[in-house]
Amino acid sequence: MLKYLLVSLFIAILPASMLMAKDQPVDSLVHIAQSDAHKFRLNDADMKKFRKDRHNSTSDYFKPVKTSVSDTTLLQDSAYVKAYRAAAYNKTRKRRTVWHDVWVGTAVLYGASLVVIMAIVFSPGYKGR
Repeated sequence: MLKYLLVSLFIAILPASMLMAKDQPVDSLVHIAQSDAHKFRLNDADMKKFRKDRHNSTSDYFKPVKTSVSDTTLLQDSAYVKAYRAAAYNKTRKRRTVWHDVWVGTAVLYGASLVVIMAIVFSPGYKGR
């Protein structure tokens, strides 16, 4: 009897654990601001200044300008400007330098070569010197 009770309890709980909460709909202004921010890029001088203080998301660096937005009438909408600033800040904060990529690539290459060398040394047919 206990076995049937546990199985029925498991069957009742399993579908409930697989239910996913429905996402809230994204506001159209926020969606437009995020798509416009994909084209955003800080110039090198501003990027050097930004790297010194990465936590300032309200900086004037992330203001939308007429050349980077799809509709210039949206510049007066505070929700659009706020969403654009947030998206541009997140994009800039995640941006890495070339040296970061070189460092990661070197580490991956070193790790892969170490694995290959260890596989050769510990293989059954390896005689050593």
